Parts: sequence; structure tokens; C-alpha cells
Amino acid sequence: MRGFGARRRTRVPEPDSGDARPVSRPPDGPPAFELSLPECRALVRVIEHAQACLVRHSGSDDETIRNASGAELASLLRRRAAAADGHGAAGVPMLAREIRHLEAAVVNLESYGGHETVLCEGYALLDRCESLREGAGTARTGEGVITLGSPTPPAATP
Repeated sequence: MRGFGARRRTRVPEPDSGDARPVSRPPDGPPAFELSLPECRALVRVIEHAQACLVRHSGSDDETIRNASGAELASLLRRRAAAADGHGAAGVPMLAREIRHLEAAVVNLESYGGHETVLCEGYALLDRCESLREGAGTARTGEGVITLGSPTPPAATP
């Protein structure tokens, strides 16, 4: 194996040497974006259709079907939509990492003969979520509710 031992070595800066780069502080929460209420309803519809297709055709156990259809995300989004509505928010927060649940639903819809209209809606939602992920903000949690953006500043005291 030629060149195996010829790896380039890099110097690790000593903590007090002055050449160490400052470590940036991690963001307060994971990346997230906001879905409109119609987008949220469509996403839940896609997931529910995927779950129904898997129940009919896959023969898998309930946990596998729940994971493969993205059903976990649907239940989370329903609760977030209710909380967002209760707090007067215009949309529903979705964590960027949760896109994988929608991807699973769409892939399984295609694999298990989901309705073409729902499959097209699923692909459109995937594209939309991917573009929203690019401009994602930071999720915050307060009183058990996920919100986006900076926290509300405290009220001024007289």
C-alpha cells in the first residue's frame, strides 16, 4: 500500500499559543422553518395516506408502519398546529431534521402504490420543505411550545 504512511500531519494549536481560532457558540436550538396551515394539512394527509397504504400492502408490524409512514411527524404537527393556533401564530414550526419523515412517507407511497395525486402532493411538499430548510431559523421551546425566531423581549417596567 503505497503512500499509506505518507499522510499529511496537521499541527493542533496549543490552547494558550494565541493561534487557536475562537470557538463559535452553537445556536440555541435546531434549525426549523414554518409551514403554512394548508401545507401542514397536506403533509398530514400525505402521511396518513402512506400509513393506510402500508397497512393494506406491507404486512409489517405497527411500529414499522408508523416509522415508515412518517406517522410520528403527523402527530407532532397536529399538536404544534393546535399550540400555534392557541398562541396566534400564522404557521406551524417544523424542525429541518423532520423532513426525513416526509421522505419516508413519499418513498413508501411510491413503493406501495399510493394514489398519484397524493404522491405528487408529497413530492411538491418535499421540494417546498427543502427550499424552506435553506432559510431555516432557530427553533426555541417555551412552555412546551416550539416557536421560531428570537424570543419575545420582556415588557418594559414603568
